[in-house]
Amino acid sequence: MFKTSFGIEKKTAMPELGLEVGAGKSWKIGSQKLNAMIAANFNNDYKVYDDAYTSSVNAQGDVKQNFHYDKYTYETTFTSLAQISYTLRQNDMLSYNVMFVNNTEDEFKERDGFDAEGVPLKGSNSLYHIYTLLNNQITGKHQLRGNRLHIDWQGSYGRTTSDEPDRRQVMFRRNDDGTLSLFRLNQQETMRYFSDLFEDEWNGDAKIKYILNKDAEKQNFMRLGISLRNKSRDFYSANFYYDINQLNPQIDNIYDTDSYLNEENIRNGAITINRVSQKRNSYYAGTDIYAGFLDMEYYVTPRLLVAGGLRFEKSKQWVRYWNDQAEEKRAEMNVDDFFPALNIKYTIEDENTQNYRFSASRTITRPSFLEMAPFSYQESYGSSMVIGNDSIQNGYNYNFDIRYELFTKSGDMYSIGAYYKHLDNPIEQIQKYSGSVIKSFRNVNKGTAAGIELEIRKKITKDLKVDFNASYIYTHISLPENGLYTDKSRRLQGASPYLVNVDINYSPKFSNNRELSLSAVYNLQGPRINSVGINGVSNIVEQEVHSLDFISTYSLNEKMKLKLQAKNILNQKSEFTQEVNDVDKVVEYYKKGISLGIGFSMNF
Repeated sequence: MFKTSFGIEKKTAMPELGLEVGAGKSWKIGSQKLNAMIAANFNNDYKVYDDAYTSSVNAQGDVKQNFHYDKYTYETTFTSLAQISYTLRQNDMLSYNVMFVNNTEDEFKERDGFDAEGVPLKGSNSLYHIYTLLNNQITGKHQLRGNRLHIDWQGSYGRTTSDEPDRRQVMFRRNDDGTLSLFRLNQQETMRYFSDLFEDEWNGDAKIKYILNKDAEKQNFMRLGISLRNKSRDFYSANFYYDINQLNPQIDNIYDTDSYLNEENIRNGAITINRVSQKRNSYYAGTDIYAGFLDMEYYVTPRLLVAGGLRFEKSKQWVRYWNDQAEEKRAEMNVDDFFPALNIKYTIEDENTQNYRFSASRTITRPSFLEMAPFSYQESYGSSMVIGNDSIQNGYNYNFDIRYELFTKSGDMYSIGAYYKHLDNPIEQIQKYSGSVIKSFRNVNKGTAAGIELEIRKKITKDLKVDFNASYIYTHISLPENGLYTDKSRRLQGASPYLVNVDINYSPKFSNNRELSLSAVYNLQGPRINSVGINGVSNIVEQEVHSLDFISTYSLNEKMKLKLQAKNILNQKSEFTQEVNDVDKVVEYYKKGISLGIGFSMNF
């Protein structure tokens, strides 16, 4: 009946592997040129969450369920792309690009803890996920009227799929005498889950640029353009629940289940499988965006560049779904928007180059289909449930930035900037407790984000360089009084108050074709709100995270390269806290583990 079993096999993980191959060639056809390129790469990744922990806390501060768990994940990524281009006349070109991506995720999780009713449980959860992307794009570039008129256009079609074929779960009860038995509550503890997601997207745009001063060193231009985007999603899912009330096997370990969860017991009636695929287990969604814009770049003086534009968008986003009573529902947003933008740059060029920049713009944050579709997704028994919000609306951002840049003659770069954002109707992830943890998405009234950023790219020696970036970020969300939110004021969900990135690279050359590259990459992310608490539930806060990666490559010759990498060397424990009775309590933690990988690439 099913191609997989609930049994688990133990295997030893091999080192991560990366392979890359590419080839390209050009042919001259008369006065024109035909170019072709093809490339492919494969890499895998192992992740181990050892001695991890998760729990749920209600509005009264009571821990309602908690599980210690170990999680083992094997991921693969295969990417291939091809391009063919052909020149027409001297300044025209047509090109076709195709890209295919296939990602897989194979995961096993072993859990040990208590559910919301205090029942001691042990769980076995297996998940396999397949993601694919196929994208086709054709582009054209043309120059007319003595290269003064530029016409660029492109059209593309892409299909994305997300297939979850046969997610499996078995829950066991820990008895008072220490033995295990199958957990029987409502036939949903031993189950399989299948889902399919298909997403089609069409994109197209055309731009006409007219150069006002063709022979000038710094060209002024005006540009007019149109674009369209159509995106649709179909999602289906089904659950297969096992009625195991007639089974009473002796369970020695949770990995070997084939002696009782098998085809024979299904045929003889000891196991009854109930397929549940109601209308509420599916949804359809789509978005259409039609836009037109006009922009320009104009040098007021040789040092002063002013660029600005205005974009108009007519958009519609909708989701069609069914509620628990099998009633068809539809939520829809129809919005017309104007998005102005202004950029000013003043440049001083002498021995060094200095840029003074100012920018202002209005931008949009649209909810994803996941955030908008009120479909309930729960990965495992006792885990949090994620539900979209059909009332969610677009968020808007009013952005102001200033920046100073210095480029030295030796190749160094120094930059300092400041920004301010007014957030209108921002989208956040919220969390509440109603028998179990429910995560969803809401708009908050308004907010503010402001910060400063420092960036340095310094060449220490010929072969040694350092990149440094640091940001301080202030955010504030205005909350309505007597509303759903637990806090009266707080930071923006997902925003860290500070970020630091350091990249140290040493790249000596031994000959024309032999080169070594050694890089150490350090990242620091400050604490941030992971989920916003409502109805008395406190916020979930992800604590400060440090990470360190090491990456090395060695070019054997101009065509072959070796790669060695070590990720997450510090292997810091990621902790999530929640305020309980004025004390920050750790409600979740895990370690991702250290991953080692080797790779080889060849270009023809």
